[in-house]
Amino acid sequence: MSSSIKNVIIVGAGGHIGAPILAAFIADPHFTVSILTRSSSTSTFPSHLTIHRVEDSYPKESLISAFQGQDAVISAIATAGLGLQTKLIDAAVKAGVKRFVPSDFGIDTRNEKALAIFPQYFAGKLGTVNYLKETEEKMAWTSFVNGPYFELSLTFGFMGFDLKEQKAILYNDGNGVWSATTTATVGLAVKNSMHVPETENKYVFIDSFAVSQNQVLASLEKATGKKWAATHVDAEEQKEIGLEKVKKGDFSGAPFLIRYFNCVEGHGGDYSKYENMSNELLSLPKESLDEVVLQVVRGLDSSA
Repeated sequence: MSSSIKNVIIVGAGGHIGAPILAAFIADPHFTVSILTRSSSTSTFPSHLTIHRVEDSYPKESLISAFQGQDAVISAIATAGLGLQTKLIDAAVKAGVKRFVPSDFGIDTRNEKALAIFPQYFAGKLGTVNYLKETEEKMAWTSFVNGPYFELSLTFGFMGFDLKEQKAILYNDGNGVWSATTTATVGLAVKNSMHVPETENKYVFIDSFAVSQNQVLASLEKATGKKWAATHVDAEEQKEIGLEKVKKGDFSGAPFLIRYFNCVEGHGGDYSKYENMSNELLSLPKESLDEVVLQVVRGLDSSA
């Protein structure tokens, strides 16, 4: 099935992960790429691409029309819109799409410990994949586990690093290891998976490297040439702070929980320890932590 995938439509192509996925597909002449976007979206795209604009509610008939003739649908829909993915799936099946990639990027959402702590985040993503499993006889699926988008975890600070203030918040001893992937590599993995039948109807695990907060801090200090102010905090206390915020509807607590899942072993962030990685299968590049960190730091300096 995968060898026959040529026409690909990307949903959410203007977002943080949608953009690098789009870039990867555009760079491969094998694929004919189009985009599905909300009518209210202000994102702009290359003029040579076909753009399907639909109402924000994703009407069924509009989706089916956009998906006609498509071999694969790639959903990079933002977290706030994850509940709409069943509409996308139903329309894709109706239109005869061969493969669907859900917006399930991140840590291992199957992890029962993490699910129990933060069901608001995990249950929806897990439910989408379970919904896809029910369509396997009609349409294949591939879901990616890639950990935090590494550059974004630095620039937005949700893994505890403040690039502007050059400060770090380290959970426990800072040695908890998690897997992370650069956005470009996630995009390449999604694109290359279309060529690989072995990725059908599976979770696919990838990473650029497995790191600890201490390793990232050392790399940041090397890249900036400065000693950072590091504060060690108790991971369990931070989890409780995050949960209390989320219970009150304050999702600024989410980063506390994301750090916890990644830094505390057994919560899905350390998936490279228990799953077979598909880096080689998908022909992904080997990446250097120091090189990626240096690029992020230089990017911050150039935008200052």
